[in-house]
Amino acid sequence: MTVDVPAGPRERTELVVAPVTITPTKPLTPTHVKGLLWTDLVLKASARLTPVRLVWNNRAATVTAQSTAFWRHLDLTEPDTDWSTETALAIGERYVRYHAGRPRTDPRPLNDYLSAADRGWIHPAGRRMLDLWHAELDLLGAAHPGLALDRPLGITACDALGVLADRGLLLDHRPYGGPAHLDGTRWGLPLRQLVGADGHPNYLLPILRELIPMIRPDRTFLLIHDDDLTADYVLLHRVLTECGSRVARLPLSRVPIAGSTRSSRYGGWRGATLGELSATAGTADRAAYRLGMRLYFTGILQRGSAQPFRLPLLRRCVGRAARLLDDAADRAAAPADHTLDAALGRLRTGPGHVDPYRLTTALLGGRLLPSAPQLRALYT
Repeated sequence: MTVDVPAGPRERTELVVAPVTITPTKPLTPTHVKGLLWTDLVLKASARLTPVRLVWNNRAATVTAQSTAFWRHLDLTEPDTDWSTETALAIGERYVRYHAGRPRTDPRPLNDYLSAADRGWIHPAGRRMLDLWHAELDLLGAAHPGLALDRPLGITACDALGVLADRGLLLDHRPYGGPAHLDGTRWGLPLRQLVGADGHPNYLLPILRELIPMIRPDRTFLLIHDDDLTADYVLLHRVLTECGSRVARLPLSRVPIAGSTRSSRYGGWRGATLGELSATAGTADRAAYRLGMRLYFTGILQRGSAQPFRLPLLRRCVGRAARLLDDAADRAAAPADHTLDAALGRLRTGPGHVDPYRLTTALLGGRLLPSAPQLRALYT
């Protein structure tokens, strides 16, 4: 889905915010929450200064072997399970066990799953996960990425590969039974497989299918991604630039849990998922929960932070948020809109988006107060 964020456009250049999508196969972990909240704050704060568009398409995460191979496994092992009542933890634990078994997937039956996913099909377990994420993000007040909506990717895989081939960016061995590689060697970058010899796409191909047709002279793409994906996103940046786009990247460090930053497919996230955090009993109201989560994930866990997830510190941030909101309610006057916009302008980066870390530390340091409805709306 593309979501236009309401704003009074002050500039003609549109900022297109494109976070890496998440496969609906596991619960939302602290790393996911960090990415979602940074994206949320970039969108809401930057929209006060320039037109902003969020790009999120579920098919970019489902038209991959990573999702479809797991769903085929579920169909083979649990054909009669009612997924509508399963929890995110239960589905995620199946995902972890699946990868722990070092699966070897027959590519032929997987073709049918990939074709169905490209037409909008999502396994009932994946649909259940999206529904659970929807409720959790609504409670968190995060910018809604369109989890309940569906639309085709911008262009077909064939058309995307054709665009790359026309620009000399594709090393294609498919006519000989081999893979197709994204070729960034002109920039000193290694080849990156886009399509395997089995015909299955890498996760970068759906992203290119979505973004290439959105390229326009008056748009700048902001690619938000885990720093573990930096090599792929440097290549993606180069390719989109070669296709005529202006591009910036915002890499975010993963959040270690118990000292580990391994992929969520290997587990280790129990007790730290968004569903568990939002269900934790406490005295704070919804506004304090939303502000506290943003103070922690954008202010404490800055962009490149190596700090591990610490639930006691998160709880203290929620308590701090409650006090900030109480103090703000006692203030006699709130800053005017133009004062807030001027402050946001000073926190703007070169590519044109407001820096969430600098904004949050200004709030924590007392340079901004959550007394104005406009500022409060950014955080709660």
